[in-house]
Amino acid sequence: MVSGTDLPATEFNPEEWSVVLNARQRSPRQQSKETEGTQSSKAAPAAETPARETESPPSVSSKFDSTAVARPRLKRLPRLPVNDFKIVFRPSAGVDLAQYNDVELRAAVVAKSGLHSVVADEDLVCTNLAKNIFTVSTSCGDRVANYAKIRKLTLRGKKLGFHAYIAPPDGARAGIIYRAWNGESPQDLLQELRRANPLLPIVQARDMGRTSRSVLIHFMAEELPPSVKMFGILYAVFNFRPKVEACLNCRQVGHRRDVCPLPNRLTCSSCGQKHPEDYPCTPQCVICGDAHKTGDRACKQRFQHGFSRLSRRRQRPQQEHQQEQPEFQLEKESFPSIDDRNRSSRSRSPGRSRSSRSRSPGRNRGSKGKSPGRSASQSRDFSTKPEKVSWAKQASCSCCMLSDAKENSKTPETIERLMRENQELKQQLALVLERLSTLTAAPPASSPPLSISPSVITPDMAAKSGTDIIDSSPQPAKKKRTEQPESSEDDFKSTSQKIRKEHRELKQKVDLGFTQIAERFNKIESIIDVLVARLESPPHSQPSPAPSQP
Repeated sequence: MVSGTDLPATEFNPEEWSVVLNARQRSPRQQSKETEGTQSSKAAPAAETPARETESPPSVSSKFDSTAVARPRLKRLPRLPVNDFKIVFRPSAGVDLAQYNDVELRAAVVAKSGLHSVVADEDLVCTNLAKNIFTVSTSCGDRVANYAKIRKLTLRGKKLGFHAYIAPPDGARAGIIYRAWNGESPQDLLQELRRANPLLPIVQARDMGRTSRSVLIHFMAEELPPSVKMFGILYAVFNFRPKVEACLNCRQVGHRRDVCPLPNRLTCSSCGQKHPEDYPCTPQCVICGDAHKTGDRACKQRFQHGFSRLSRRRQRPQQEHQQEQPEFQLEKESFPSIDDRNRSSRSRSPGRSRSSRSRSPGRNRGSKGKSPGRSASQSRDFSTKPEKVSWAKQASCSCCMLSDAKENSKTPETIERLMRENQELKQQLALVLERLSTLTAAPPASSPPLSISPSVITPDMAAKSGTDIIDSSPQPAKKKRTEQPESSEDDFKSTSQKIRKEHRELKQKVDLGFTQIAERFNKIESIIDVLVARLESPPHSQPSPAPSQP
């Protein structure tokens, strides 16, 4: 055949054609991967390979009719801002979010929330098609309530039901308490937990469903508390491990049955096939494919990855052991001389020798490969080498030096702070002294008010002063004016007595304040003296090793 010409159908024989495998050299690993992929992707007919059907379980798509939709494997979702509030929207059963784009979802949410498009311009929308949900992220706490109260959205002219809830913040640790829910709302649970545990950073609490009495609590902390109090009862807090979400309607992993985008199928929840209710069937797990119910305790893959309780228990002791294990150092006491061993063995009692004999086989077994090294180390002479400082002494010296270095680094800042406080106190003291000097000044001598008779006032004086001429006829008011100086003198005496009394009280308060300020000055000066002495003292040096004993 010539390339570019068509082959008639009568001349085509598939047995005469073969794939050229040697055109490009490939590694054995790549060939094995390709063969595995082709074997898994291409299914053989049932008549040719009957044994393969009995070994491997039937695929998910073969259990349903042609209306079953194969959902593709999705990539990793983009990460939303960490400090934003997240509101998750779950659609009702039968609503497939894959039919709508994010622009339509965002426009429907903004229109239903009642916010202006300019106000909600910074809010983000992210869709998770695997779980059939979408999330709204906003940085404003005032707009959270507008989004969380939405229960229906209008998409392409249809009103669809949604359930919105506020997700816990990023970095929150989830803990669970058992047998604690008695029908309370999430708001009541959160309010009671915060009231009974004021020192715990509890950010969210909710029940785990009607069939469960457990309560899920989120803490903004690195570690979970051992227990919490609620309604006068103490509950133990356990680490919450989320399970893999599996749908019993479409028999797929990633979402639950209440948000399945496919219509409700009248199939068995155990095996996924259509049969009468009384028909005995073999259950099959959607998560792992084994012969048990989905999410059963026998399923080893029912928990999500990264939430294994056993792995966390193993990691913590290893990290603590690595941090606490000191650096191994050889010392003279680890290698005693042969003469000392002989002397100690001679002086041992029979019971002691029997115990040492019983231990010898274990030691010999553990040190078979190290006998030459041990013999060579026994013949070493440690008299010429100085004695090394033990690890505990080195650690204590290093800790002391680190603490001294930290204190020396903080002393200049402390001195500056104390000097500033000293200047402020001096200024306050100067103001108090100035005020006290003004108060202690002698009051001016009081002179009795002049009584001017109305006959002395002339019309010219009245015109200049703007007063009217008073009639000199005898009136009762003039008698009151003659008695006015006596009443004013009494008032002046009473006010002067009050002023003197207040002056004495003020003087006592000022004296008390002076004593307190003086005590504070003395404390500050003592602290400054101690810090200056620390700065002037030489740095802490390591202790010199003791001379070796012969």
